[in-house]
Amino acid sequence: MFAFFTLVLILVTGLWLYAMKRRAPEPDEQQATRLTNRWIIGGGIILPLLSITVLLAAGIPAGQYILTLPDDKRDPLRIDAHAHRWWWGFYYPESDITTGNRLVIPVDTPIDVYGHTNNVIHAFWVPRLGGKIDVVPGRVNKIRLRASKTGTLRGQCAEFCGTGHAHMVFEVEVLSQQAFKHWQERQQLPVKIQPQHTQAAEAFQTYCGDCHRVRGVSDGANGPDLSDIAGRRLSHMQSRQKKPLSIAQWLEKPHPRFATEPSPILAEINPQTLERIATWLETLEP
Repeated sequence: MFAFFTLVLILVTGLWLYAMKRRAPEPDEQQATRLTNRWIIGGGIILPLLSITVLLAAGIPAGQYILTLPDDKRDPLRIDAHAHRWWWGFYYPESDITTGNRLVIPVDTPIDVYGHTNNVIHAFWVPRLGGKIDVVPGRVNKIRLRASKTGTLRGQCAEFCGTGHAHMVFEVEVLSQQAFKHWQERQQLPVKIQPQHTQAAEAFQTYCGDCHRVRGVSDGANGPDLSDIAGRRLSHMQSRQKKPLSIAQWLEKPHPRFATEPSPILAEINPQTLERIATWLETLEP
């Protein structure tokens, strides 16, 4: 890199010296006036006008695509993004759906994301879908998203918010319109509990339900919703790990960046019960 920029410096300096040596003779007054007028008209009017026209031609459609306009006739889907330390919770008020670290949206639909937090300043950002907004305590900011094709994207906090900031990521799943409707319908139903996991679900409700939510089992709101924990690709357990941790390993030894004050309830759960809870959680697919 240093060699490349040194070469550029030598080249530019050489061209400058050559131009100084071979420069044209001084123009007379009439020629000088004509040259000045050319610079003013060309560089001060025509070039800026062309540049602004190109920028407006590209920027206006893009702005109408992602910004909320007063006369916008489109009906956006509202999603409330709640920034915690250090995870994201998403609430869909129209359908009363809650997810943790997983944002599911329909394709070709305007999405209005409202940022909330009650701790420190965060920033909501999905790089592939446009800009970002600060999520500030005591204030609700809004951003409009719109995905043009289905797939899985990465979102993250873009404002340093503490020791777990680098791992404060979430998954964005863009579904077709029909698939999104099916997903909404599934989210209205309690999770399916196989007979062999009944005791594990009851233990989860007893020990973990005050902080974590699993549809039809518990309604805790202090920690992430775990209703689909087994299907998350971008979880704290996988972030920056060569080999993803199992849920059992995670429960046994939470990462200090995310559990600065490990739940004292873990000490009350015997290893066999903890293993049963982990085995059950690993069956909770979206």
